[in-house]
Amino acid sequence: MRETEATGGNEDRGAGKDAPDRRPRPAPGAASAGAIWLLRPEGGLDRPDHPVFMGTRQVGRERPGAAVIVDLSRVREITAVGVRGLLRCARTLSEAGAPLLLAAATDDVARLLRTVLVDGTIRMYATVEAAVAACGGAAAGPETSAPDASTRDASTRDVSAPHGGRTAVPEVIRLRRETVDLRAKLRSHPLIAQAQGVLWERYRLPAEETAFTLLKRSSQAHNVRLRTLAAALLRVARPAPGSPLWFPERTRGEAPALPFLPDVRPGEAHRSTVVKRVLHRAMEVVGSDMGDLQLADPAGLRMEQHHGLGREFIDFFSHVGEGETACATAAARARPVVSDITTDRVFSDTAREVILATGSRTAHSIPMTGASRQVVGVFSVHVPEVRHSLTDAETAILLDLAARAGTWLEWHERTVVLDALEDLHRRALAAARRAAPRRPSLGPPPGGYPSES
Repeated sequence: MRETEATGGNEDRGAGKDAPDRRPRPAPGAASAGAIWLLRPEGGLDRPDHPVFMGTRQVGRERPGAAVIVDLSRVREITAVGVRGLLRCARTLSEAGAPLLLAAATDDVARLLRTVLVDGTIRMYATVEAAVAACGGAAAGPETSAPDASTRDASTRDVSAPHGGRTAVPEVIRLRRETVDLRAKLRSHPLIAQAQGVLWERYRLPAEETAFTLLKRSSQAHNVRLRTLAAALLRVARPAPGSPLWFPERTRGEAPALPFLPDVRPGEAHRSTVVKRVLHRAMEVVGSDMGDLQLADPAGLRMEQHHGLGREFIDFFSHVGEGETACATAAARARPVVSDITTDRVFSDTAREVILATGSRTAHSIPMTGASRQVVGVFSVHVPEVRHSLTDAETAILLDLAARAGTWLEWHERTVVLDALEDLHRRALAAARRAAPRRPSLGPPPGGYPSES
């Protein structure tokens, strides 16, 4: 492990980017593996050119794959600018395949960070040792101690800042809204960039920009989201070398019926149309005007559709991991879950307050399961009544809706998304043939593309 001091007091404001002592350097007595870099800022994280941000980005550029731990034990203050700086550093490291971890924050700083970084965008640990152990794959986990009463109060009114300062709730909400796009990019950008690189190398394309253009065109032609297509490209086995078809023996199955969309042919329905109707039908059955629908993602559940819920709710629950919410519990158990928002222990205090602020007091979360019995998503209907229950007839309708939606969504993933991949294969082969005369030194012609290993 390596470390560097990164002071943030006024004496550094004129140091500039060229200060010779700002480069990360080996710490005396530290391990020599070089897989972990430890930064120890002092004072306040309150400006975009703080040495800790420059040092973190430098590690991301020069040491791809190296984790960075920021020891916050000497940080007395962190502002909105500081939070944004940390999020940008997390994105830089994520693109380099490494995590950013925060450790040993004081109570006030930790309280602010827990309130803003509510979805685990950056992992926090109680001690540097715990963060180091986590990087090494040991059992130590993120800081999980329950917040005290002052923390709960802070999440609904003011968030305490060091030196008697206050960060008002509107500022916290603004930060959440401002960082939701950064969080999305943390999840999506590396995935799309990786798919772009694989496509460029596999087909010997003239430029990586060509690969992105082909991805975008196939995505638009089949109305499949770019992120979905990129994930499929990386997940599905590559086509056989020289084959004009990616899936030469594939039989395109007939689209399952969609009785809740009688005016749309199932095989021609767009996924966005289906999920929107599923959610609205569920709300009609329950008699509510609040609900959301999330689809399964390799890292959990991703918000796909919502209605009647505030922006803070949408940002907060844009992506949830395993066991963090009632909908995640429903997905894990593959059966419906009814949650009393006020008392259900699955919610953190901050999550509970965000849900209660919408007027919801009970949530009915129904998993959607495909023909393979795999959960493909969850829809949740929120009602303002405490301990609201469903009738047997309502339950039967919702379960049938979930089964039909799940079957169709799984068909879409295995049919329309694969159609988009087949289209991408044809476009890439054509682009490679056009580029081949200009790149004679790169080996065999298209169809005999090189290994990606």
